[in-house]
Amino acid sequence: MISKLKKSNELFIGLFAFLLLAILYWGINFLKGENIFSNKRFFYAVYENVDGLTISRPVTVNGFRVGQVSNIKFNSSKNSNLIVEVAIEEDITFSTNSMLEIYDSDIMGSKSLELKMIHGNQIALSGDTLGGAIATGLTGEFTEQFGSMKVGLDQLIISFDQVLKQVENLSMTANRLILTNEEKVSQSLQNIEEISRLLEHRTQTIDNILLNISELSDSLITIQFTTISDNMVSLSEQLDILLTNINDESGTMGQLIYNDSIYNELSNTLNSMDELLIDIKSNPKKYINLSIWGGDKKSSK
Repeated sequence: MISKLKKSNELFIGLFAFLLLAILYWGINFLKGENIFSNKRFFYAVYENVDGLTISRPVTVNGFRVGQVSNIKFNSSKNSNLIVEVAIEEDITFSTNSMLEIYDSDIMGSKSLELKMIHGNQIALSGDTLGGAIATGLTGEFTEQFGSMKVGLDQLIISFDQVLKQVENLSMTANRLILTNEEKVSQSLQNIEEISRLLEHRTQTIDNILLNISELSDSLITIQFTTISDNMVSLSEQLDILLTNINDESGTMGQLIYNDSIYNELSNTLNSMDELLIDIKSNPKKYINLSIWGGDKKSSK
């Protein structure tokens, strides 16, 4: 009786241990992403470089997980190429023209496989080898962009270094000029300071000059230029009238200038006066009768 109980306990312990091992195996495969209860089909692809792809990475179709990478091994018979084994768990059909493409699944550069389903007449069966390819992912694009950026950055650093050298040379030249002409620069600064003090002392004089200029401007503004202009116009009109009268032969001035008879009469009058004066000088007694005693007056009566 006791031996039967021992045997039943041992059987129970054995079954329990087997159950634990089965659960452990299922748990490990579950953590790996494998489903031990699914009908798996295995396919292969050959790569020269898997670009960091590891076992248990997912295999997707249009972003949907259909399997995982089950193994990666070397193929020593063909230039040490790498053979990637994938386990397809979903019940999908695709042709032998389909490809397994390695791509970046996230920005950290983690690699996964994309099953590119390409139309063909022959259906792929478990154990077939598919074409392998590597997509240009985020990491590759970043590397290319960073390479071009690095070239531009290097050129910028070289240009900046040249600018710094030119600035340094310019600074050294300026220092030499200052040291060479230090006395002249000091004298110039002193002259500027003296001019500033002189201007400060002459500020009142300058203000008076400006005030006088302002007053002169106000005086010029108050001058009655209209009256002066009117007077000049009136004078011009009077001169015009005078010239008109002179040019008019019927007027007094015109008769005097243009009439020969008046000129002749004046000339004859002047000649007569000349003859009279000559006769007076020649015969003064004829015109002047002087009597001391007054006898002549009586005789004349």
